[in-house]
Amino acid sequence: MCSAHSNRLLIVGCTFLAISFTSALVGIMTSAWAVHTYSDGHGFSRSVSYGLWYFRRCGGFRISKECTKGELVQKDIQYFGPEGWFRLTQAVECLGLICMVVALLILLLYFFVSSCKQRKALYAIILFTFLSVLFIVIGIAVFGGKMDKMGYSVGWSMGLAIAGAILAFFAGIMEVLELR
Repeated sequence: MCSAHSNRLLIVGCTFLAISFTSALVGIMTSAWAVHTYSDGHGFSRSVSYGLWYFRRCGGFRISKECTKGELVQKDIQYFGPEGWFRLTQAVECLGLICMVVALLILLLYFFVSSCKQRKALYAIILFTFLSVLFIVIGIAVFGGKMDKMGYSVGWSMGLAIAGAILAFFAGIMEVLELR
């Protein structure tokens, strides 16, 4: 039914998708999507970073810095202004992860269940893979645009989410190549 060459493409795609999911999940669940650091010029510095669900604030002198971490509450979210864009970002990032999990599950079924080795299963895998990319990119664009206007820079957590979207895109390319 499938040639060895195309199975290799799907295996590579599955690997990319699994790494993508891990990267996106860690990125979405950590507290450094947006980072702001400032100092008073006398050795005292303060940094704050926000994720989609958590924050981290640090401040102090060069040698001793105290940090607090916690979950974002309504007050934290309202600090950014109207919360609709923030809630949208949370929602689309979650939808991106859900689509990625669905694509992975269908892909695993395609590999291991002979009755699932059909073209329509490949179409579903491709659809959910590219939907995950779309949702994650929308969330990144909305969050990044708002934080940039507020003087924050992109943090490593958003970088992981971006890497996850890129790897998922490459996984989708591998899945499309399976169709030929």
